[in-house]
Amino acid sequence: MLIKTERLEANLGIDRCISLNPDEIHYLKRVLRLRSGDLISIVDGVGHIWEAMLHEENSLHLCSPIDCPADEQALSTPLICLAVTVPKRGFDEFLRMSCEIGVDIIQPLVSDRSVVRIEGDGRISRWEGIIREAVEQSERLWKPEIRSIVDVKNWLRDLPSKSACAFASPRLVRPIDSQLWMMKSKKEINQMWIAIGPEGGWTLKEQLLVKEFGCHEVQLGESILRTSTAAVVATQLMVDWRRNSSLCI
Repeated sequence: MLIKTERLEANLGIDRCISLNPDEIHYLKRVLRLRSGDLISIVDGVGHIWEAMLHEENSLHLCSPIDCPADEQALSTPLICLAVTVPKRGFDEFLRMSCEIGVDIIQPLVSDRSVVRIEGDGRISRWEGIIREAVEQSERLWKPEIRSIVDVKNWLRDLPSKSACAFASPRLVRPIDSQLWMMKSKKEINQMWIAIGPEGGWTLKEQLLVKEFGCHEVQLGESILRTSTAAVVATQLMVDWRRNSSLCI
């Protein structure tokens, strides 16, 4: 179960108990079918996990002090980052799966062939809820960050200097395999990005932008993938690359 550190620190009593809100009570008692005295893991989304016990009076009791978590985990680097042109369908599923796989940052994009608008309409709040559920389901210690929707060009302008970025393109004259590109990336980067375009692909104008900002174009495979499928594949490839890179150190 995910409870932010700020809430734990502000509301945890001297008896190490914290009151639950109605949604949390429903999740624990109706979804997980827990009863008073049952144990549950609590994560704060920033690398810490505690064991807690459910109380009859709709509260949780931490089994250890807040400054003594059962386990803590440093944030893995470089960060695994996905920039995705929001598709008409499949984005919610991508959020769930990429969170479970291990993405760190998700940047929703608007491109020339987008079918969504930049203006907010409550999507971010819904997306945050989906990610929260995925964190709880997968028992991740670090909660991924999802950012506000931006235009592709504005996103490229704000990329950190110590980041590697590639755009996934389905058809290239001289294909560059995404895994080969990752293997050749500089060791000192702190963010690894792959951008996924809309169903219709990137426009020529956007492909020129890629070169202007020093990014690469890569392929994720031989098949033409849907936006949501490509984003999940890219997440898995980058997570595998980071894991294998750490094993070689």
